[in-house]
Amino acid sequence: MKRVVLYAERCVGCRVCEAVCSLVNEGEADPTRSRIKVVRKIENQVLRAIPVYCLQCETAPCESTCPFRALTRNEEGVILVDTERCMGCRLCEIACPAGAIVVDPRRRVATKCDLCTSMGEPQCVKFCFPKAIELVEVERVGRRRANERSERFLELGGQL
Repeated sequence: MKRVVLYAERCVGCRVCEAVCSLVNEGEADPTRSRIKVVRKIENQVLRAIPVYCLQCETAPCESTCPFRALTRNEEGVILVDTERCMGCRLCEIACPAGAIVVDPRRRVATKCDLCTSMGEPQCVKFCFPKAIELVEVERVGRRRANERSERFLELGGQL
């Protein structure tokens, strides 16, 4: 199984990921209909952008909360929304720790990242030029994070 990993310090806030996602999934470049959202905040007078997307949790609160069993995993472990079963009750929205699942106001069903399973790879990752989001094997997620943190530790002269 693979997961999307975020390197927040690389995100430039271009929102190409949102445009590509909405174009692929909704047929229009409308960031409000994207399954990935770039949240912007100011820290120490510096604008930071952080992509928010489905983490494909091992024990997914959205999946276990759905009273209609509209959220299920495919054979690769990706959580998918069955739009025929979804009633738009928003319990999954409330349960999601990342805020990555929302009910589409037009179709009134839950929408979330499905890692572009029909296309073979997430298109947001493919078009992210600063490589702020990458698709990695689950086994490598921890190792990659450890390397990243150790590099940052060395950059800061041994201070975190």
